[in-house]
Amino acid sequence: MCISNVVGAVQSYEQGKYLNKVAKVNAGISERAGRDAVKRGNIDADEQRQQTGQVLGAQRAAFAANGVDVNSGSAGQVQNDTAALGELDALTLVNNAAREAYGYQVQAIDQRQQGKLAKYQGKMDAIGSILGGAEKAASMGMFGKGKK
Repeated sequence: MCISNVVGAVQSYEQGKYLNKVAKVNAGISERAGRDAVKRGNIDADEQRQQTGQVLGAQRAAFAANGVDVNSGSAGQVQNDTAALGELDALTLVNNAAREAYGYQVQAIDQRQQGKLAKYQGKMDAIGSILGGAEKAASMGMFGKGKK
């Protein structure tokens, strides 16, 4: 068997291991990005809720300044609608962040699978290189022709 086949086998095997490690690191980065997306979504939702609270406060002040009962009638309905729409906006932000995070989770799974595949392919290439070298050596008569 040729030395070049052994060297090629080792290189293939090591490359597969290396690519697997890189894929694992990339998957970890994707997972962190997903967690960050959820955190950002929650922060954005909290900010939306604060803005809604400010709008509600301004509405109440405007109604009161005009002598309108802020707790009943159309003034109450306007405030209820404002609160509901504000909460819907906040929940939309949370939902969008969750969808983004899911995308990162899927990406991380794919990256891990690609790493496993690269590692497996490295092993298969190494075996192929060794078998190819053995076949070449056999065809050159290097095996089985010893003295009797």
